Amino acid sequence: MPSRYPSKAIVDLGAYAANLALVRQLAGPAVHVIPIVKANAYGHGLEPVARTAVSEGAKMLGVATVEEGLCLRKAGIAVPILVMMQPPREALGYFIEHNLTMMVSDTAIADALGALAHAARRVAPVHCKIDTGMGRQGINYDDALETLQYIKRITNIDIQGICTHFPSSDVVEDSFTQGQIKAFRQLLKQLEKTGFPYEMAHAANSAAIVNYRDSLFDAVRPGLICYGVWPSKTPSDTPVLKRVLRWETTVIQVRRLKAHATIGYNRTYTTYGPTRTAILPVGYADGFRYQLANKADVLIRGRRCPVRGAVSMDQIVVDVTAVPQVAPGDTATLIGIDGDMEITAEELAKKAGTISYDILTGIGPRVLREYINEPSETS
Repeated sequence: MPSRYPSKAIVDLGAYAANLALVRQLAGPAVHVIPIVKANAYGHGLEPVARTAVSEGAKMLGVATVEEGLCLRKAGIAVPILVMMQPPREALGYFIEHNLTMMVSDTAIADALGALAHAARRVAPVHCKIDTGMGRQGINYDDALETLQYIKRITNIDIQGICTHFPSSDVVEDSFTQGQIKAFRQLLKQLEKTGFPYEMAHAANSAAIVNYRDSLFDAVRPGLICYGVWPSKTPSDTPVLKRVLRWETTVIQVRRLKAHATIGYNRTYTTYGPTRTAILPVGYADGFRYQLANKADVLIRGRRCPVRGAVSMDQIVVDVTAVPQVAPGDTATLIGIDGDMEITAEELAKKAGTISYDILTGIGPRVLREYINEPSETS
């Protein structure tokens, strides 16, 4: 590990590719897969993960922001890029200039995009998002037919997709999700009756892919599952996912503290007896959550070593009394396997009172990304 980096995340692109193949198996050959690589590919690295997805056959990628789309275009990625968060007006020109596909939620933004496309003598592809119950962005379901007909008539706009999103598909047999699927299907039937032109309908996120087989439609949008984290609250007999990310750092100092010594800001931990501690150069500025103080473990020499005291911005203290061989330079695993032990993003999320998405996307820019098992053919 280069000395200027306090920690590194080792990203297994081969594992990512394997998980993407599993998604294709779950979705079936007739369903398009739109890998979601927003938020720096859930903390794994936008460009390397996107290249892997394309090399594995992805025909479209999903991002959240215009900037993410532009990064992929600058990296030479040519497949359609779906920008799922509606942008500010001043960013609309980038959709025309760089051939990005907008997920549209209202008529005003569609009008503005159409005007720019008309002036540039281009056609702007869009996917129209219908709010069936998520309560965020989206066209109101009750107004969907009228709104879609309006957008269809805008010059130089091509409606390529109709989509929706689920807030609780991680729950099996959730009546609200089932109602959303039913409502979306009814809308699509109404559009079909009127001969409304579009290429694909999509709704399923990672959890819906495994929990709601009737939500697959023409395409799916897998995110978390591709990074090796099971997206449902219910275990499954589905083949085991491959973990994509390992996060590790290095012991920089070993100390001996007397009994009744206190550790960290606000002195939240007091030693019961003579204690041997290891200092690790990672903290909440790197994404190791402040809420993990006195709750989380790290792995050193195949043993669990508990975090003692507050998580600082740049450092944590762990108790290595039970592992007397620990020395400066030893590897400390924050997420990953060491010997027979494993710490997962899910474990850290539970202890921090959050979700695994938050843990993974929160791994910061000070953490070096190191890529292994990269596919030999990239696009």
